[in-house]
Amino acid sequence: MADDSQLIAIDQVKLGMFIKLDLSWFEHSFSMNSFKITNQQQINELRALDLKHIRYIPSKSDLNQINAPTKPATTPEVKGQVFDSIIEAKKARFEKLAKQREELARCEEKFVHAASVVRSIGKTIFSQPEATIKEAGKLVDSIAEIFLDSNDTVMHLIQQTSANEELYFHALNVSVLAMMLANEMKCTEAQIKSVGMAALFHDLGKVNIPDKILNKTEPLSKPEQNFFELHPDYGVEVGKKAGLPPIVLEVIASHHEYLDGSGYPKKLKADAIRMPTRIVTIANVYDNLCNHIDPAQSLTPHEALSTMYAHRRAQFDPAVMATMVKSLGVYPPGTIVRLSNEAIGLVMNVNVGKPLRPRVLVYDAEIPKEDAIILDLADETSDISISGSIRPGLLPKLIFDYLNPRKRVNYYFDSKSKKTPSGGAKQGS
Repeated sequence: MADDSQLIAIDQVKLGMFIKLDLSWFEHSFSMNSFKITNQQQINELRALDLKHIRYIPSKSDLNQINAPTKPATTPEVKGQVFDSIIEAKKARFEKLAKQREELARCEEKFVHAASVVRSIGKTIFSQPEATIKEAGKLVDSIAEIFLDSNDTVMHLIQQTSANEELYFHALNVSVLAMMLANEMKCTEAQIKSVGMAALFHDLGKVNIPDKILNKTEPLSKPEQNFFELHPDYGVEVGKKAGLPPIVLEVIASHHEYLDGSGYPKKLKADAIRMPTRIVTIANVYDNLCNHIDPAQSLTPHEALSTMYAHRRAQFDPAVMATMVKSLGVYPPGTIVRLSNEAIGLVMNVNVGKPLRPRVLVYDAEIPKEDAIILDLADETSDISISGSIRPGLLPKLIFDYLNPRKRVNYYFDSKSKKTPSGGAKQGS
């Protein structure tokens, strides 16, 4: 917070002033302790708090607006009405926070289940291929159901993680993201499910690549890179033996091909790459950027999306890229952001189609971590917005520990209108 704060009498409060309440968040109705005053109702509520003084931040204020003389809400009747509205507003915020935490708990439970299914698929594809493909189909059906049964899809950040299972999570991440993209692009139900299956098995050929190459954090040597680039071909061989459908085999073969011809193994271009592959490819690249084999090289979700759009756009289908930006948001879940009132937060979810107004977990030293404020910018009537993103490594330790940003980010898609939602997860390697 700016250090030019000063105490002023409560009756000096005006529109455009940026103020900070020296109160607990539980003692007032506002969404944050710090904010700019934008309407008369806020002034009335401040006066109803019976404060003699209030902290004013000139450097964050904007007093270049008309401030007509207002009648202070000092009569008992008016103050009583305002106070009652404050109590009701705070009660509503508590109820909303409780509901949000219930949503997250439900999503974490579904995430754990989906991850266990993918783990099982990865271990039985060779010994029980027919049963494994059937089980994979059930998982894809459950994920597709989220998108197909509702127009109110939400992407949640899940702050759980499991060690040494990155390969399984990566397959699930790409499948979930690819299905989201296919749905947003108005693909048919059958097409969405085909894309999901293809994405789930896209890296099948890595079983024939030595772990010392797959897990190497330093740049690969030329022979190692050549060997690694054979995994799409190996995947097709394994997939044929397992009885995977032709469209799945096609995506396995081409998921590293780019529209500008810079991909591998066949340097395919433009029309030689069909839409299912284009969708899976962009989801695969995004997840790999966010979750590099060397965590130190992983980009934040915001950086990954920005890099793809600004520097690698020629490699991707423009319609799929545009859908990716629209669906994930400018600040995808897992991004650390600074709000316009200087608060620091972690983006917890994105309402698909509302990229600039996500839900943010806010750091507040006065509120216990387990009771942290979750601010839904889509519902806020104040002018609080996101002013930019921050790399987690730049956070002070206290804020880092409070927000708990993960080196690997898990997502889970849910639907507000479904009674029994199911879905997938997001993490990667």
